[in-house]
Amino acid sequence: MYASRIYLALTLSSVALLSACAGMDAQECRDTDWAYLGQLDAMDGKQDITTRAKRHFRTCKENGVQMDVPAYQQGWLRGLKDFCTPESGKAFAEAGRKFQMGYCPAQLEAAFLQGYSPARERYEMKESVAELERRISAKKKELREARDAKNSGSHIAYVQKDLRDLQQELFQLRLKLAQ
Repeated sequence: MYASRIYLALTLSSVALLSACAGMDAQECRDTDWAYLGQLDAMDGKQDITTRAKRHFRTCKENGVQMDVPAYQQGWLRGLKDFCTPESGKAFAEAGRKFQMGYCPAQLEAAFLQGYSPARERYEMKESVAELERRISAKKKELREARDAKNSGSHIAYVQKDLRDLQQELFQLRLKLAQ
């Protein structure tokens, strides 16, 4: 729980810093703690170091400032160690984010996946429950309309069967989630 809160706080900090980073001016480029930015970028879990670093490098170069690449790389590696953990994997999946295989170094990826995989499966089941609930609601509406329009008995029976099938599928999925 505590690790999830830390990860969430760092992720939100990262998003705020990155959105500011795209429009960095020369002073911000000079004042940036490149190691810390590298760490936050790695903990975001989205883009590889090359993509992120190139963006920062270009922005600062346009402002006549040299990015501290070694500090950024050191921060990135520290960020990967913080990110590629079971706790972080679980929080990442619970937030609905998709993991790109190979993002974590091979020696750390198994630990990340230990938290990520079951949480991702649970997240996807919850998404399926929500989708089934929407489909059931639509099917109930269709059934009411069919009855109001006095459609044929066979059409109403067909809609009722679809509704029962959806409800059965939802029941089974909820049982899985309860385990």
